[in-house]
Amino acid sequence: MDRRDFRCNGTVAHASLKGQVDGVAFVDGQAQSVAASVADLLVAPNGVLDRQLIYGERFCVLDYQDGFAFGFAVPSGFVGYVRQDQLQDQTAPTHRVVTLGAHIYPTRSIKTTPVMALPFGAVMQASDQADGFWRVGDGYIPVQQVQEIDTHEDDTAATALRFLGVPYLWGGDSNWGLDCSGLVHAALRAAGRDCPRDSDQQEAFFAPADGPAQRGDLVFWKGHVGMMVDRDTFVHANGHHMATTLEPLDVVKARIMQAEGKEVTSIRRP
Repeated sequence: MDRRDFRCNGTVAHASLKGQVDGVAFVDGQAQSVAASVADLLVAPNGVLDRQLIYGERFCVLDYQDGFAFGFAVPSGFVGYVRQDQLQDQTAPTHRVVTLGAHIYPTRSIKTTPVMALPFGAVMQASDQADGFWRVGDGYIPVQQVQEIDTHEDDTAATALRFLGVPYLWGGDSNWGLDCSGLVHAALRAAGRDCPRDSDQQEAFFAPADGPAQRGDLVFWKGHVGMMVDRDTFVHANGHHMATTLEPLDVVKARIMQAEGKEVTSIRRP
């Protein structure tokens, strides 16, 4: 079983695993959503970072341990532990942050101290639009920074390019830091496309490209992925520059071969 999608912690398991594991209690889970700007998804309570969840992202809680909730992200299915105080009851989101970060203010004025910063792609329930703001919970967000939830970005490469210069963070999923597969995940999520979180999962999920590489195609090595901007140029979050960068694909191929002895394993077309 791949721990990243194995919905069992040895004590409790999701009901979908009935007949596959023994000696545990089976539950359907409790629908929650992320209440923090960015929440770390850990391999264990107080464990190491595996990936991140952003504000409004859905999380199905299966168990609680020592102030942490064990469960899985929806729809990616990624399993792990989130601090219990970073979750809240799930609501139906109506809007999505479309700028590279946004702020929630205590009043309908940008000349007040923000109460929270939200990353690109965060989703929320917004209501009571007036004076250039939407009401979000107990605060207010400028209308220019959000769009309706079913409004998607069609050009995934253009979305990925918006993250140029964002620092590299292993397991990161936001404009405050992301890794190679996190960049792909964010770009496809903005397009309304379901996408696994890690690069090996993404490579297995998407079909091979038919013909020469084109804009939006994904190029994979073992442990790395990036997105084509055109037939020759490639955008990726990488540990070499510790940032998201735009480079000629041939340069990246040569560098990875020299440093790690790895060749491209496939080109996929979402």
